[in-house]
Amino acid sequence: MRDDVWMKNVSVVIIGGGATGTGIARLAAESGYSVTLIEQGSMASGTTGHFHGMLHSGARYAVNDTSVAAACFLENQRLSTIIPDVIRKTGGLFLAMNDEEASHGDALENACRAAGIPIEEISVETARKHEPYVSNAVKRAFIVPDGTIDGMALVTLNRKAAESAEIPARFITNHRVERFSFDNNMISSVHVQDKKTGENKTISCDVVINATGVWTGVITALAGISLEMMYDKGTMIVFDAPLSSAVLNRCRPEFDGDLLVPLDGHSIMGTTTRVVESPDDNIPTQEEVDVLVREGGVMVPSMQDADALRVYAGIRPLQKPLTIDTETVHHSTRDVSRGFQILDHTSKGVNNFISVTGGKVTLYRLMSEKVVDVLNERYA
Repeated sequence: MRDDVWMKNVSVVIIGGGATGTGIARLAAESGYSVTLIEQGSMASGTTGHFHGMLHSGARYAVNDTSVAAACFLENQRLSTIIPDVIRKTGGLFLAMNDEEASHGDALENACRAAGIPIEEISVETARKHEPYVSNAVKRAFIVPDGTIDGMALVTLNRKAAESAEIPARFITNHRVERFSFDNNMISSVHVQDKKTGENKTISCDVVINATGVWTGVITALAGISLEMMYDKGTMIVFDAPLSSAVLNRCRPEFDGDLLVPLDGHSIMGTTTRVVESPDDNIPTQEEVDVLVREGGVMVPSMQDADALRVYAGIRPLQKPLTIDTETVHHSTRDVSRGFQILDHTSKGVNNFISVTGGKVTLYRLMSEKVVDVLNERYA
């Protein structure tokens, strides 16, 4: 811990209580910053509480995005060591269900090796021995180091660590950020409203960090900064049965219904990609459910008869690339990178405002570290 940071006692307001926001809160508090985190709902009520629970090996992205794939694998390994209590190292299988997918296996294998991700082809017989519910039509099978991560437990772990710092972080939930006050091109205070009582509060700050995921553009707009986001809804089904012991992936370019994640005796089938108009538009549709069951049933036929406990959807927090045509991704954003960006808004005229966009829960620690690096560069 650096004495100079303690002496400055820099007050940092973090907006967003998901994996990344709480990860930043933990690292910032442990580095000696005075941290206040504001969440508009309950903790992990955004994307972190509405994803499929997969700890990526990076293999799903290896063919299209080597750098993101490599980062996912490295974080997979780091997190398994740092926070083992919220992770299950289930392993993952990529399964080719037809000749086209069998051919794609070669591209997958080569891409994983290029990204430094361990991958091994195993016999179909071995795959079905370990995963008896898998269709007997499978043609090729590959093992990768996928796993699962409990998003809510992760957020709770980060919060407890931040609250245990020498300067304990403060967490304020169910408060909506209404506006900012400015002084000499800097945000001097954040004005929030208690969603339950309507009470207005003002929080003074030296730095504001926007870690609100799909609401990133809404928050930057309060500072007069335009940041165009893409709202990509992914629907998932929770089945009341352990349909696999490992994470199952279809061996093909990403598509609807090609992922099955085992979690606490249940199975989560995902996911779709549908571009929606609002970050709050997370209502699943029957069309999405039908495609998940149809496609998932190709890989695991017994899914067709399994009981569904619930259906839910999350919104992927993707910043719209400057070079992409909106019409191109009207129905799917699978070609949009799952990487992340740290945006220092000094160039936009606000000198103490930072946003983090994109990313995955698997990358939350790296994202948090990069944000705190920006803080340290400024206040060291």
